Amino acid sequence: MKKGGRLFYIFVLAFSFMASTINGTVPAHAADAIVTTDFKANDFGLWSQSSIYGQNYMGSTKLEDWKQLWCTGWEDPACADHDQLYADLILRPCLADSDRACLDSLEAKNSKNVLEKLTFYGEGITQKIAGYKFKTGTGSEVVDIPAGGGLSVWKSSELNPDGSEKFYAAHVLLRYLSTCNRGTPNSACSINLSDFKGSVYPVSVKPGTSCREFALEGKCVDSFNFTGSERISVTLRMDKRLTGWIFGRMQNADFSVTPIDATFNKIRIEGDVTLVPELIASVPKSEIAQDPKLEKYLRDFFTVGTPGTSVPNPGGGSWNDSSIGGLWSKTYPDFLAAQTTTRLLSVNFDKFALFAAFESHLKPFSPKAENNGRNILRETNSIFWNFGANAYTGNNACSADKTKLHGMVVTNAPIFETGPPVFKDGSLNYRVAGVHTNFDGSLFQGRYTYIVRSDTARCYYGFSDAPIVASVEVVSADNSAQVATVLVSENKTTGFIKLQADNFTFSAPTIKVKLMQDKPIVAAKEEVANAPVRSVAKKVITITCVKGKITKKYSGANPKCPSGYKKK
Repeated sequence: MKKGGRLFYIFVLAFSFMASTINGTVPAHAADAIVTTDFKANDFGLWSQSSIYGQNYMGSTKLEDWKQLWCTGWEDPACADHDQLYADLILRPCLADSDRACLDSLEAKNSKNVLEKLTFYGEGITQKIAGYKFKTGTGSEVVDIPAGGGLSVWKSSELNPDGSEKFYAAHVLLRYLSTCNRGTPNSACSINLSDFKGSVYPVSVKPGTSCREFALEGKCVDSFNFTGSERISVTLRMDKRLTGWIFGRMQNADFSVTPIDATFNKIRIEGDVTLVPELIASVPKSEIAQDPKLEKYLRDFFTVGTPGTSVPNPGGGSWNDSSIGGLWSKTYPDFLAAQTTTRLLSVNFDKFALFAAFESHLKPFSPKAENNGRNILRETNSIFWNFGANAYTGNNACSADKTKLHGMVVTNAPIFETGPPVFKDGSLNYRVAGVHTNFDGSLFQGRYTYIVRSDTARCYYGFSDAPIVASVEVVSADNSAQVATVLVSENKTTGFIKLQADNFTFSAPTIKVKLMQDKPIVAAKEEVANAPVRSVAKKVITITCVKGKITKKYSGANPKCPSGYKKK
């Protein structure tokens, strides 16, 4: 993890702790000596307002020395001397054809089972951030930063079953990151669109001024639960600099990207809502030693560093809910001795490693609603429709191409990779994780949709424009294959391939997608460090490789079996 990323990681950890205090979390008593973690499907989060904030490091790498900055706008003098500045901007509705970087439209399935375009009803009354032309370097380059507003409310032509008007709220947030090297005179400040996320959910709109979630003019907006049968579509007008991959929680998804002009795309995301079991675990510190896997994880956390991070950071420590035994535990003995609740916030960890450590202790739960003035957490029945995107950090040139949006990956799994499938051993592999059963004891059925640009998929394999066929395999953590319902299609109009796997089970399966063509041009470009680039093969040789009961074929000029496989 790079220094800047680590510093932001620490800032998020501290801010998450402060948020729990602001939210009124009751401090634990001495008898509550537990370690706890949870996996909330709402971790996409809702910002109640657009904000600009950051840090002045004050020449130090220690969090306690930093000056935290909260800005009213881009030209707020209080934020002029920043080392890092984050702009979280809620997209405002498009009100004219000429508007850009805005929420174009919202649709919802009606009683006739078709998507109905909703009518914009109002925007939350909260802090607004004006659009800004950010000058980088010597001022020769200008980046247009869109305006930021509040959550928007959209109205259906139909009514709810109880006769009340039907509304939905939309929250699509862009995050920009500006960094300045203030230690170097006349150095340039940079700014980048780092990621974005969006949620849609049903709401009520009633007269009032003291509102729990957010307010329109003279009216309060509060969230409803989805029934589970809804289908939602969002269309955005987005800067083409938004590249990479979209991930999210929905099912039976569709996705398209259409150019508007030289600078902007129209992005449409559509899908059914989905149930995502939310999980929590609480383990008495006195019982940790009874679970060797959990005990090793926690010991490593305090002696090696956060599991899953690329750079060891021992001594990072953990927050405790009260000052009993110290507010901050930095060693494993300190952690055990702190007779209070220690929370490991999943947002700050490799979720797969955290899940594996706590797996036997996890139980479904429904988080309580929270609002600390800047962030809203809805209380739900764990049915969601949301999405997000962030920069690709892998080493495969096909996925790393920053000139396009490559596709979308969505699932109902509580834990999933926030990026594209990894191309390895001739297949696109994607990990998910979750509990095996629902609240009622029934099997939890996994669902997964992968929509990828045809040219990106062909890049992985070196395929021509000839038709592609695909197979989807779900492999459990013990390497046993599962039977899943699979759907594969290619849309020549949109230029995307859609692959869907449903009805697989957990706890930590890997979904493997294999694409095939009758005559591939070159061998697969595996996603490994420093992989050699292979030239176009004039002659194609096919070999058969086996590993146990698994048999695979590989083609190329000089094909070889991958590690663990033997040539048949």
